[in-house]
Amino acid sequence: MFYEIRTEHAREGHGAELARYMEESVIPLHQEVGMQVVGSFTVIGDDDAFVWIRRFEDAADRERVLDAVHRHPRCAALIDTVSGLVAGAESVVRMEPTPGSALR
Repeated sequence: MFYEIRTEHAREGHGAELARYMEESVIPLHQEVGMQVVGSFTVIGDDDAFVWIRRFEDAADRERVLDAVHRHPRCAALIDTVSGLVAGAESVVRMEPTPGSALR
């Protein structure tokens, strides 16, 4: 099992709009096809950053879920809207919980 922490950077002044769209449209679609989204966050001191944490059983699970998202009929519209809101590339960190982690 591993987690992905993704940080999306909105165009200046569009952070609240990006956060709202992610929570109302993007994350629900991901969850609908089986992705585990364990949290979403705004960043204190950076009004234009949005962070979400996704959990996968393994690389095959990640591939399966992302494939299902990208094949979904609503995906193209979501990508178009998000592309208009973000300033550039997101950052991604993948982590495995330690044996003593509460997130195992």
